[in-house]
Amino acid sequence: MPEISLDKIIAALQAKKIPFVLTGAYGIATWTGRPRSTHDVDILVKSGRNHARAVKAVQALYPDLELRSFAGLAAFFVPGETESVIDVVYPHRNDIAETLATAIWIEDKGKRYRIPALEAALANKYGAMLSLGRDPIKRGQDGVDFATMVKHSMDKGRDPIDLERLAELGELVWPGGGGEEVVRLVEESKAGKVPNLTART
Repeated sequence: MPEISLDKIIAALQAKKIPFVLTGAYGIATWTGRPRSTHDVDILVKSGRNHARAVKAVQALYPDLELRSFAGLAAFFVPGETESVIDVVYPHRNDIAETLATAIWIEDKGKRYRIPALEAALANKYGAMLSLGRDPIKRGQDGVDFATMVKHSMDKGRDPIDLERLAELGELVWPGGGGEEVVRLVEESKAGKVPNLTART
């Protein structure tokens, strides 16, 4: 398996002047307060030309990886493996479009790039938990990530979650009930419960 370097991917995209948002486990580390070990890198870009350019940049960086296309993303795999190591995502849900539009800048180890705002990161995790086609184990991890972000937001010196904004984003995920549910999940997380929506049918 080739070594997948987050730093190299960021540098390659920035060298090509391709706007992106770092998502996934790396992108939410600021909000969880405890970086989680992960073997994949998730990048969010605009659809169309930017997405094509980002995919091409990753292909040039890792020519031995196998490219597969899915709804909403281009995924790179080590040949013969079933889990991707790099996902280049474009907005395929309204909440993800908002994530791209409202991302914030951070600086880390001399690098400056964008990550999802806290409320957007929570809404994206909520959307992932509702994705019935997603692996149940990953949906369970989405619930852990959601709860961890909520708990970290309660730490001293942290800005609280904007529940009104989160409710708006929740409605983008699931119109007609998502706003109320995602706020309820925040309150459950504050009480020490981990959201579990894997039983939904």
